[in-house]
Amino acid sequence: MSLNLNTPDFGRSGPLELAEAVLDALGWPCEAAEDDVLQTAAPTRWGDMALMLTHRPDPAALHVSLTLDVKPMQAKRAAIADLILLANERLWLGHFDYWSEESVIVFRHTLPLAGRDDVAPAEFEAVFAAAISAADRFLPAFNFLIWAGKSPRDALEAALFDTDGEA
Repeated sequence: MSLNLNTPDFGRSGPLELAEAVLDALGWPCEAAEDDVLQTAAPTRWGDMALMLTHRPDPAALHVSLTLDVKPMQAKRAAIADLILLANERLWLGHFDYWSEESVIVFRHTLPLAGRDDVAPAEFEAVFAAAISAADRFLPAFNFLIWAGKSPRDALEAALFDTDGEA
């Protein structure tokens, strides 16, 4: 994912204002859910998924979460946790988590803002690219586990199976 965000003048009014300008440059309409929360739909190979950015002043940080479009079942919670552990071993930036209150699987990453007031556009590019790449790569594994009854390891292996060439 290459967003080329260096050309527009994004200004420096605050992390969420900068995030809104970056999302606008990407053509991803967003809305402020609250004073410290932005929501948008991020395009993935498997369809649009909810992306949320939350600013927290203390400790100063910007949290990015992408909710996977999958319906986890409570009965499979232990297997989902095992699959999350296996998937997280393969991620360089961010991690998957299961939010039990909402019963959702999310990719999340937090950018610490200690000692600074804003985020570089390239940081947004890196986190958004990592979130979309993780969703593209691992959503099939969660579906294999939940709907096809595969074990966490088998679901991951099936999702990460690569072929050479095209048919």
